[in-house]
Amino acid sequence: MSEPEPTAASRFTGLGEALVRAALIAAAVAAVLGLIAATIAWASGRGVSATMAATYYIVGSLLFLIGMFPSGGFSLMRGTVIRRRPIGSRLEAPFLLGVVLIGLGVVVDVTHPF
Repeated sequence: MSEPEPTAASRFTGLGEALVRAALIAAAVAAVLGLIAATIAWASGRGVSATMAATYYIVGSLLFLIGMFPSGGFSLMRGTVIRRRPIGSRLEAPFLLGVVLIGLGVVVDVTHPF
């Protein structure tokens, strides 16, 4: 009997599920940070949208810096040392989430009334 030929897997196989998962995580993080910022703004008597924008900027910048820090092969997501790559950004989830939060901070900052 001949064995069936394996189907060729595309490099984009599973990309849709990963993008949906990343979008859900980003939305959840943004919602939690927005709720925390709104609570802080309400407690301190400051503007809610300005506090939310500042929160998104600060947390997004920290995540961006964490994602850009060269690791020399250490993965925070896996907790292991992987095959060494050239020193540079890892382009892991913290980097991408930081960029999303900074962008959200810009949108909130631009759209809030003065």
